[in-house]
Amino acid sequence: MTKHTYLQKGILAAVAGTVLAISGGTAIAGGHGAKYPNKPITFIVPYSPGGGSDQQARRLQPGLEKALGVKVRIIYKTGGGGAVGFGELWRSKADGYTISNVVVPNIVIAGNKPSVGFKAGKFSYIGMTERAVGALMVPKGSKLTSLKAFIAATKANPGKITVAGVGSTGKVNMQALADILGIKYTYVPVSGGVGKMIPMLLGNHVNAGMTASNHAVKHKAKLDALVVAGSKEVPALGGVPNEAKWAYMTTWGVMAPPGTPADRVKILNAALIKATRAPSVANAISKGGYENMYQTPAEATAYVGAAVKKFGK
Repeated sequence: MTKHTYLQKGILAAVAGTVLAISGGTAIAGGHGAKYPNKPITFIVPYSPGGGSDQQARRLQPGLEKALGVKVRIIYKTGGGGAVGFGELWRSKADGYTISNVVVPNIVIAGNKPSVGFKAGKFSYIGMTERAVGALMVPKGSKLTSLKAFIAATKANPGKITVAGVGSTGKVNMQALADILGIKYTYVPVSGGVGKMIPMLLGNHVNAGMTASNHAVKHKAKLDALVVAGSKEVPALGGVPNEAKWAYMTTWGVMAPPGTPADRVKILNAALIKATRAPSVANAISKGGYENMYQTPAEATAYVGAAVKKFGK
C-alpha cells in the first residue's frame, strides 16, 4: 500500500468521524436533524389555573402526549391579560419544544401595546381547537335577574353597576355590548384570567362578569347568564337570550414561537387534531358551551390574520 493510499484512508476516516460526532451531537440536543420530538415539550398557559386556557391545555395534554410520544409539561406564565405568557413564548427557542395557548382576540388586543414586545401575526400557529360566544353573568341571588333588570339598573344608576372582565380584552368586548344596549357602567379589569374573576363574582365584589359562554356553563350552578352573544342559542345554556348584534367570540388554539420549522409545526398540528378529535375531548368541548374547531396551520394563521385586521391598531 502506497503512502498516498494511507493518506487517503486517513482523511476519509477523519471525515467520517467528524460526521458521526456531529450527528450524535444533534441527536442528543434534539436538533433539526434528529427525530422530532425526542424530549419533553413545554406547554405555556398564559392565564391562571381554572380558566379556559388551563382547561384547554389539560384536555389536550393526554392526547398530545400519546400522539407525540413525549411528555407535555404545563407551566403557568400569567399577567397582563395573557401578555406575559405570550411574551415568554415569543422569546422561546423556535425548535418545536415550547408551545402555548393562543386566545383570539386577546392576543391581538394585548399586542396592541408597544411595550409587550411581540406581534400577534408573527407567531407560528399550529391550529385553533374551540371557540365560544360572549356571556354576561351575575351571581345567583342577584337583584339583576334578567337582561332587562340589568339595563334598568345601569340606566337608573349610570356608572355605578360594576362589570368585571379579563384585562383590556374584556373592556373592548363589554363596551361593545354597552354600546348596543345604550348603557353606562364601570369596568373592573382582572389580571390573570377568568380563574381570578369568578371568586370576585361569587363574593359579590362586582355586580356582573363578562366572559365566554363556556365559563357560564361551567359555573351555572352558582351563576346566571343574562345574555349570550350572536344569533344562535348555546345548547348548554338553553333559555338564555341572545344579542345578535353582539359579535363577541373567544377562540382558543395552540401556537409556537415565530420561525418554528414548518415540518415541526405540521407534526404538532397532526397531534393536535388527533387529540382534539378524541371522543372524550370532542364531547367535553361541545358539552362545555364551545364549538369544536379543526384547522390546518395555514387556516389558523389566516384566522389570526383576520383578527389582527379587526382588532389591531
